[in-house]
Amino acid sequence: MSAFLVLVRMRLLDTLRNRSSVGFTLVFPVVLLAVLGLVFMNGHPFERRYVAVVSAGGESAAIERCVAELGAFEEVRVGREQTEAEALGKLRARMASAVLSAAPDGGSVVLRVGTRDRIFGGGLAAALPVPARLDVAQGPAWGYVHYLFPGILAFSVLASGLFGMGYPMALFRQNFFLKKLATTPLPKGIFIAANVAARSSIVLVQVVLLVGAARLFFDLPLSFVSFGWLLVISMLGVITFLGAGFALAAAIDNAELLVDVISAINMPIVFLSEMFFPLESLPRVLSTVGAWLPTTEMVRLSRAVLLYGVTDVASLAGGLGMMALWAVATFTISLMTFKWHA
Repeated sequence: MSAFLVLVRMRLLDTLRNRSSVGFTLVFPVVLLAVLGLVFMNGHPFERRYVAVVSAGGESAAIERCVAELGAFEEVRVGREQTEAEALGKLRARMASAVLSAAPDGGSVVLRVGTRDRIFGGGLAAALPVPARLDVAQGPAWGYVHYLFPGILAFSVLASGLFGMGYPMALFRQNFFLKKLATTPLPKGIFIAANVAARSSIVLVQVVLLVGAARLFFDLPLSFVSFGWLLVISMLGVITFLGAGFALAAAIDNAELLVDVISAINMPIVFLSEMFFPLESLPRVLSTVGAWLPTTEMVRLSRAVLLYGVTDVASLAGGLGMMALWAVATFTISLMTFKWHA
């Protein structure tokens, strides 16, 4: 057998005998195709224009007639927003093409659109069954960037938590560092807490840098109160994902395989966490799964405090509580499954 064939055979066997390489090279592309197929089975999320209907202030006969009429058009997707501030926040962020609200007279409606949607707004107003006053709202130049920022922040925290905690732990176990620590009187809880504190400090700096860059270069709307809430939300997120990273490292001994698994997990999480588009535009099964993810809650809370002006505890309590439950769950699993050596 020639040297060429020998080397080819060696390289093939080297790859095929490595579960990590086989999984990432052969299986992951198929999984990615399946995920993308499910996510976009109904078309691209932005194909249908989103019309935000303000439900605050009680029912309006004019609004209900408009909602019923718009339901016949496949070109638009109608959703209800609890407050006008949230609806206008989505309009400024270009995640809503129009905002529909009741006019003071009760018999007509007000239709607000952005400066780039005047023609769309005119056509929409003509299709409504009641008189509509068309208002053109001036939005920020970086509106969509503002919408994306909470997703970028959540992904950064997610990656720092899973990779920053999972990979070193798997590596420590692989090179027997944890086995050596097991011979010392160091309690398991202290070891985990120290790693969490160190990694959380790094992520906190990362969050501050991201927020500062977004404020400086993209005019991100920010107040001291919203910044404080953003730090709280980010810390809950990083604790949750650090716990998840610890749990993965306890289940997977090989550091290279762990990296591939985390990479495979990250992809569907990005699509199911409202980082780029709302869950309502996805198939119902996927939107239901996505609604329970801690990343989704982190993105929603961050958008609420940054873009919609929500700063009261009562409005944020539900989402914060859900993230806290995720944090408790991931670290409970970590403590139960963590072992000094395989």
